[in-house]
Amino acid sequence: MLYDNGSPGILISALASSVLIFGLSDVQTHSSRLIWWFSLNTILLLRLFDLVEWKIKSSKSLSSGILGIQRYALGSIATAISWSLYVVIFYNQLNNIELFLPMMIICCLAGGSASLLSPSRFLSITYTVILLLPMSLVGIFSELQHRQVLGLLTLGFTLIMLLTCIKASRFTLKAIHQKNLNSLLVEDMEKEKNHVAKANQELEVTSSELNQVNINLEDEVKRRTDEIYQLSNVDPLTQLVNRKAFTASLEELIEQSIIKDSPLALLFIDLNGFKKINDTMGHKVGDSVLVKVTQRISAFTENNRAGRWNGDEFLVALPYSDQDTAMSIAKAIATSITQPIFVHGNELHLSASIGIAMAPAHSLSATELIQLADLTMCEQKRSGNKRPRMFSNDLKVRITASQMILEGLQHAIERKQLFLCYQPIQSAKDNVSFAFEALLRWNFNGKFIGPDVFIPLAEKSGLIKEIGAWVLNRACMDACHWQFNQQAAVSVNVSVIQLMDDGFIRLLDNCLRSSGLAPERLHLEVTESTFVENKVKIRQLLQQIQARKIDVSIDDFGTGYSSLSQLQSLPVNYVKIDKSFVDNIEGKGEAIIRATLFIARELNCQTIAEGVETKEQAIALSAMGVDYLQGYYFAKPMKNEDLTIWQNPITNIFS
Repeated sequence: MLYDNGSPGILISALASSVLIFGLSDVQTHSSRLIWWFSLNTILLLRLFDLVEWKIKSSKSLSSGILGIQRYALGSIATAISWSLYVVIFYNQLNNIELFLPMMIICCLAGGSASLLSPSRFLSITYTVILLLPMSLVGIFSELQHRQVLGLLTLGFTLIMLLTCIKASRFTLKAIHQKNLNSLLVEDMEKEKNHVAKANQELEVTSSELNQVNINLEDEVKRRTDEIYQLSNVDPLTQLVNRKAFTASLEELIEQSIIKDSPLALLFIDLNGFKKINDTMGHKVGDSVLVKVTQRISAFTENNRAGRWNGDEFLVALPYSDQDTAMSIAKAIATSITQPIFVHGNELHLSASIGIAMAPAHSLSATELIQLADLTMCEQKRSGNKRPRMFSNDLKVRITASQMILEGLQHAIERKQLFLCYQPIQSAKDNVSFAFEALLRWNFNGKFIGPDVFIPLAEKSGLIKEIGAWVLNRACMDACHWQFNQQAAVSVNVSVIQLMDDGFIRLLDNCLRSSGLAPERLHLEVTESTFVENKVKIRQLLQQIQARKIDVSIDDFGTGYSSLSQLQSLPVNYVKIDKSFVDNIEGKGEAIIRATLFIARELNCQTIAEGVETKEQAIALSAMGVDYLQGYYFAKPMKNEDLTIWQNPITNIFS
């Protein structure tokens, strides 16, 4: 309502100010009035732009409405102040005739505001007071008696307008409230009407089914038998055979391939990007997408040779297909799936990861063949290769190795194979150790397994919760006993799986309590990908963490997702600039680092540069204004017992 009523007031102010300045004043001899006119019309022009933007991009959300009121109020109050300043500044310079016109204009503007600004009681009253009160006070304190009388009259008019604004606002808000009540009543009535109609429709369907049973009991039994078969063997959404039926069918096809000595290919298809569509656009759109994808897959198969395995996963059996034929069909299916999908007025895009296993070459068991195709698909998805992938012995070796690592990881804690190393984080100003980042290492039967190998396996298997709890507790215990630097903090990486666990805050409190470490000396590092999860829950968790005086850092900042939008909405204390930007500091990395520094300062975040390996990098980053530095130039990660004897050989990064 405010924006709908805004354009007349803007146009009237612009016209009135122009007539006042250019029609009744000598602009050349009154440059100060021209400055006033230019200032007022600049405000009016900005308000006009705001009005146009609201009309084009207005949102119905509560947050946009509140922001719109604030912007409109700011423009209105600025306009009122400008008009009020004209009378106050030029009051003693104007003769009675010159004074009458601006006073009349201001009174008219105040009179119009009672209705135009009635949707906001605060704005209506504030606008009126700013317009009239300064003008009346200037008149009352004037040395001229007739202007004193005029000031008193204006003050009386101000009181009357305030009462008018209050009544008009009360009436408008009451009308809005009544309109909303009426809308709710109509909505409830429509719901009740639909409910009754649905009940009647269900009653009619039930009656029709009962009549059909009475007419032909044998047909009804047959229909129910078919329905039971559908429920047991057919996916209700896609009408493809389900997991149970497809596995049974695949067993028969494998037997036939053995008898006829012909190869059979099995394709395991997983959709990329479907979860995002389902989460952002709803299950109705997601179901429609699955139906469309089913139609495209079915175009390359015979009846009952395609099945829905789980969610957005599909299986396709291709009898009489060698590896080349299977690869060609898989590529064709992948290409078909990548074509735009139009559902409910939306143009959507998906891709597919496809793994292929052959019978009898790779397995004679339907269950094992499906497992091999699934593992091949997962490897293809992990590698980022868009081409379908055929199962191979090399892949089997890697899968077997991963399984061995995973089995070893399950017992790594009890066998005391895990240990922590610490890498110092130095102050760029004085090179004092500000904190030490805890880095997890694993000695697996005499062989060191890198965290880039076992951490993803731990996250996928769920072991990350147990391992993460051990790391957090061990780091707190070690830091509490650091005699060489009792002020330095310990920085611990936290997986999104740990953070989203309902018991994480309790775990955090227990670690601090059992170790005795001051919460100010504990920092938690979360990767940028953490923020694509449930943002509301993540924000609440970070607020609880910071309420305990524990600082939070964003690790690998700028390497993916919507970084800047995350910073402005989530409570963090430090931003860690990724090593890839530091490595490219002489190229485009410098611009990205400077942009990150600017954003971090604006949001009161400090910065930490990772991967500093040379003196030149350290000097350049310090000159840019990076707060803290970390990397091999200062020290490599070292065991806790080595920290006590470690002395930083670089006492001054500029020396």
